[in-house]
Amino acid sequence: MKRVAECIRESQLPGYPIFVVTDTETNTSELPKNVEVLRLVFQLSGKARKAEFFVRLPENIGTALFIDADTRIVDDISLGFEKAEKHGLAIAPAPHYSLADFRDFRQVMTTEGVTPLGQMIYNTGVIFATPRRPDVRAVFDLALKFAQKYQDKVWNEQPYLSLAMELLNFNPYTLSASFNHRAFGELISGPIRIWHSYEPLPGNASSLEKGYLHRYENGKLVKAVKVPL
Repeated sequence: MKRVAECIRESQLPGYPIFVVTDTETNTSELPKNVEVLRLVFQLSGKARKAEFFVRLPENIGTALFIDADTRIVDDISLGFEKAEKHGLAIAPAPHYSLADFRDFRQVMTTEGVTPLGQMIYNTGVIFATPRRPDVRAVFDLALKFAQKYQDKVWNEQPYLSLAMELLNFNPYTLSASFNHRAFGELISGPIRIWHSYEPLPGNASSLEKGYLHRYENGKLVKAVKVPL
């Protein structure tokens, strides 16, 4: 929980209520005083349990930003809220973008009647959402159903959400990687808005040299590819 507190303090958060969702036992005394703790009794274990709190938010939340504990908001993210209110969900692709090749998830796709044809997997570490919209709630409900059905598997809730959107023909607004930069070596174009890593944000993140795509390597953002201006 100390790392969670650090990420909250280091983020440029908009002036909205902040909730930390956790279990009934975790000590949250290190969290900032303005954070409200939402304790849930989870039925699922591991990372798949995230599928549970998508459908168990307080009733008074109209638009929400779900972010993992290892995220830092470092720039303007208003576009995410704007697009969520228009499209229901706004979310960025995962660096490992192939749904069928995510830990051999193709076997679940085939079981559920979806032919692997290059479908995208979205990263659920950052989700802007209007969770009370019926079509969004249907996606969350189906993702939870899959997480429960396949709870003996090692996957987290991430592929289940992507599969739910595929089956329900739900098209989210696709955010750029700047809203969910994982520091896994993916290329950077322009400013990073959400840094998704426990690693410190590199000092040169706000002053990248124009004309180059950059990537994270050994604690720094380095020039990777020269592009025409």
